[in-house]
Amino acid sequence: RRRRWPHLHHLDRSSTVTEERAEWMSEWLTPPPESPLPDPADQGARVLPLRAHPEPVPAPEPIPPMTLVLGACGGAGASTTALGLGNAWSARGHDVVVVDATPAGGDLVERGADSMVSDTVIETAFDSSDPDNVPASVADCTSATSAGAHILGRAWLQSAEPAYRGIDRYLRSQVDTSIYDLGHRGFGRAAADPLRSEPWAAIVLAVHARADAVNRMRAALETIRYTATDAGPLRTIIAISRQLPGTPGIDLNELRNHLHGKVFAVLDIPYDPHLATGLPITADELNPATSAAYEQL
Repeated sequence: RRRRWPHLHHLDRSSTVTEERAEWMSEWLTPPPESPLPDPADQGARVLPLRAHPEPVPAPEPIPPMTLVLGACGGAGASTTALGLGNAWSARGHDVVVVDATPAGGDLVERGADSMVSDTVIETAFDSSDPDNVPASVADCTSATSAGAHILGRAWLQSAEPAYRGIDRYLRSQVDTSIYDLGHRGFGRAAADPLRSEPWAAIVLAVHARADAVNRMRAALETIRYTATDAGPLRTIIAISRQLPGTPGIDLNELRNHLHGKVFAVLDIPYDPHLATGLPITADELNPATSAAYEQL
């Protein structure tokens, strides 16, 4: 039981009180005598091991359940950005799938599946007439990158828009995060409403490092604001894609200052000769600066 320090107005100047106080302080402030540990060689001696403190459990890495990638214009690098982001998440040990959600079907599989190409696409994996008939696992219906990310492709102009609400519900139960490549003008169409209506979905807007592309970026941000409410741009990252070597055609610092408080961030994706070839992307062949940029994204 803890003893409280006596108040000053209760102290007596007499020698008796002074001796009692000294005895009280000696009782509580003097450390207990040390007793030697038993020698393990002695018969019957038993040394108890010290209890180690458990290592602190690190907090789980925050990861968005869904990321929507769109381009400010055609050829802005939306598919490349989606693949770079998917490989970056996969390199960190997360199970991720990149989905081709462009209106007419893009080249996501051709650009990213450098490990395994599957003939299965959204239209064959998810039958709209039988919603309960779904693949046993994501690996059964997707292609794969060498970094370990899954890629779910689309058929070219062969069917109506998929039911993304049900597809996303299935993917969310199978992987840590899903990344949707919406391409150019894919964000505002009606089929994408189940995706963009989720308030916790991250948005990435790919913009070519040119002045005319930045002008088209304004229209894309207005589409995000109109279809995903005023909070949409605030959870949008602008990814400036340098597709040509040399100095970009825009002032990145001026752009950041102009968009400060209007979007979440403005990031620079440097020029990479491997991406410029147009061949299938291999994560290990990217420049370290490019990999670091996708890691930051």
